[in-house]
Amino acid sequence: SSSKPPHSFSTLIFLAIESSSTKALPVRDIYSWITQHFPYYRSAPLGWKNSVRHNLSLNKCFYKVECGLNLSKGSFWMVDPLHRPQLIQSL
Repeated sequence: SSSKPPHSFSTLIFLAIESSSTKALPVRDIYSWITQHFPYYRSAPLGWKNSVRHNLSLNKCFYKVECGLNLSKGSFWMVDPLHRPQLIQSL
């Protein structure tokens, strides 16, 4: 459906990260997961991406892991295990 999903951005980010085999994703892959699973965001105004970045940066449920020299550029986002139960409960 292309209707707006009832989930918060923190829930969408959580679902995206949890769906990955490594439980870590760069922000571009979080965007891709969201648009793949929630078609609404394919044509939504681009401000939703700012909301995702805002949530990643300010929400204590997520933390950034910088890539090492042997990995691709950028960083990966992960779910803080201490906050995982509250994200699960929000589902």
